[in-house]
Amino acid sequence: MNGFLKHRRCVGILVFLLTLCSVATSGQSHDLELSRDARPWEFFCAVGTRAGLFGNESGNFEAWVYPLKIFRNFHLRFLTDGRSIPAETLVRTVTVRPESSAILYAGDTFSVKETLLVPVRESGAVIVLEVETVHPLEIEAIFERDFQLEWPAALGGTYSDWDAGVHAFYFGEEQRKYAAFVGSPTAVFSAQEYQTNYSDSPASALRLGPTLKGKETKIIAVAASVSGRDDAEASYRRLSADYSAEAKDSAKYYRDFLARTVSVELPDAQLQQAYDWARISAMQGLVTNPYLGTGLIAGYRTSGRGQRPGFAWFFGRDSFWTALALDSEGDFATAKTALDFVSKYQRADGKIPHEISQGASFVNWF
Repeated sequence: MNGFLKHRRCVGILVFLLTLCSVATSGQSHDLELSRDARPWEFFCAVGTRAGLFGNESGNFEAWVYPLKIFRNFHLRFLTDGRSIPAETLVRTVTVRPESSAILYAGDTFSVKETLLVPVRESGAVIVLEVETVHPLEIEAIFERDFQLEWPAALGGTYSDWDAGVHAFYFGEEQRKYAAFVGSPTAVFSAQEYQTNYSDSPASALRLGPTLKGKETKIIAVAASVSGRDDAEASYRRLSADYSAEAKDSAKYYRDFLARTVSVELPDAQLQQAYDWARISAMQGLVTNPYLGTGLIAGYRTSGRGQRPGFAWFFGRDSFWTALALDSEGDFATAKTALDFVSKYQRADGKIPHEISQGASFVNWF
């Protein structure tokens, strides 16, 4: 389904609900949460205005810090009792909240809850791993570096190094303008991509240190910058140190959003929850690109080996359709931001752009 149809459906739902339901002026007091058995083939994500993690419910993800793609094929392995167990074989349930998405893995003697947190305004993400185990267990995180700009732009030659000082992989490129870090305060080097004339591997890996018994929390931080290594490292250190505060701030951001926009009181709890999630879904399309500004994208999806993450770039027509829904729910600020973005790139003859890639500033787009 293209972005136009998705936004048209969203508008229809909002108009239907606001017509048939009694309207209140304050948000619901409950926190939104959905949980069910995992479906490994289903799309799964966590997003903020500057970054996103896109993958599926098997626990395989790619990371973006706009307009940069950081890695693909991120997944976990659990090392315990002399075995190396692929995490995707132990997926049990998924739980989503506006500020985060979580997968529960469970084995015979341990469980790991993996929570994807993308702070609303940070240029990065945090993966929180809550471990509970009877026997010693260590988590290994594996990924393939895919350090590039969103289509149709490209960085050219890029490279990766292990930085023992910050316990992270550092990604860079020849101009030393674009940079990224992937690591953890407890991480140790495990493997690095390589290529020779007789063998090669695209995978890099880090281990998070053993949990001997009981409960322990580990994290993996992802950060990037278009302003050089120092700025990327500052974001990485901030996310590593303050992820719990970021989680609280993000949760409050969405609670405040629900409280200040139009809520409804319905006898059907599921329908009411669907409306609340529709509000969250519409405003989570708001993305900030450091070169282009802040506007509405049309939808998220994985890009695989390419650099096109679904419809995660700016669309003119879709922004206007979504603005109708935003106005209906009382989110006038986001509607104004979306329309201001489109008008900024309006041609002299009045035509608005159909779409603007997040890599548009690097090519002759307009």
